[in-house]
Amino acid sequence: MVTSPEGNPRQSMITLKLASSFAEAGKRVLLVDMNFRGPIIHHMFDVPNNKGLSNILSGEQGEISKVFIDNLHFLPAGSVPLYLDSLNKIEQLLVAWHRIYDVILLDSPAFLIAADSQIVSTVCSGVILVIQEDQTKERDALQVKKILERANTQLLGAIYQTS
Repeated sequence: MVTSPEGNPRQSMITLKLASSFAEAGKRVLLVDMNFRGPIIHHMFDVPNNKGLSNILSGEQGEISKVFIDNLHFLPAGSVPLYLDSLNKIEQLLVAWHRIYDVILLDSPAFLIAADSQIVSTVCSGVILVIQEDQTKERDALQVKKILERANTQLLGAIYQTS
């Protein structure tokens, strides 16, 4: 999962670049937009957002798209309002997807703002934290680290994004 402490307008682009790097290295990659309140990755791929993760979690059809980058597939956030209790299904999805993909990257909303990120982080292999120069407060990054440690979720590392 890729997240930031308090929101970062460039985080989704960073997640996309990370997914592209894995795909270019020959890994089969699934990029999932989990930012239900402000999804933007579907615009970058010119993919509709009407059949995505929130649809799947609500029992509807979702659609994983093959995009213009070899080995990279994308699942948009979706169009159905999401209730936190439906997030308990995501672990089953991750298990199923891991049979098909080498790398699954979830682009999630700000960790300290959205409960979605904190809930889903507990079923992920790890979290990558995007820290923005001159924007991210040290105490916020440390708070994310503390929450992850309490939940026994591995902090894989941080991406330091300059202006």
